[in-house]
Amino acid sequence: MKTTKITTTAASLALAAFVLTGCVVENVPAGAQDPQPPATSAPSSAPETSAEEDTSERTENDGNDEPTAETTDLGVEDGQTQYVRAIQNFSPTLERWVLDEDADEVTYSIINCLGQAESEGVANLEPAEGGEGTAYEATWIGKSPLENVAAESVRLEITDDTLTNFSDVATSRTEIEAGNFSRMCVDAGETAADFVF
Repeated sequence: MKTTKITTTAASLALAAFVLTGCVVENVPAGAQDPQPPATSAPSSAPETSAEEDTSERTENDGNDEPTAETTDLGVEDGQTQYVRAIQNFSPTLERWVLDEDADEVTYSIINCLGQAESEGVANLEPAEGGEGTAYEATWIGKSPLENVAAESVRLEITDDTLTNFSDVATSRTEIEAGNFSRMCVDAGETAADFVF
């Protein structure tokens, strides 16, 4: 009876140790010495990684959850002219118009500090009356991408240096305006994309 109680107690302790620690405890008879771990350990089922791989994983995400800046291509093709305007909103944005004179089209987009387009649209251009060759009627293909402007078309004044929509003026001096936009993003505590022209 005493032996059964000892065996049951030892089995209960081994089970409790396994449940609590996840380790297997060998059943060692009373009076025996503590077992020695084997000289060679069993191979691990986890794949081995080199020190270089470990370092690269840590550098990619150092526990810092801030977004990293991406490179955004703001280049244009031959026959196109680009106009941009930095806008200081709650979160700064960059308004971008790309005029394609050969296709009689203008592409509009709003870009956030990460270089991602938040709004995009394309409009067909037709000369407007009374603008001395600089006024155009831009009719959207689909829904208007302009914030708070649901109109199907807008009047644009376009010169070599500027594109005017209502009283908003975008400039073809893209690097200066993109620099202003980057500073706005930094001031707002947001990561600014790197722009390539």
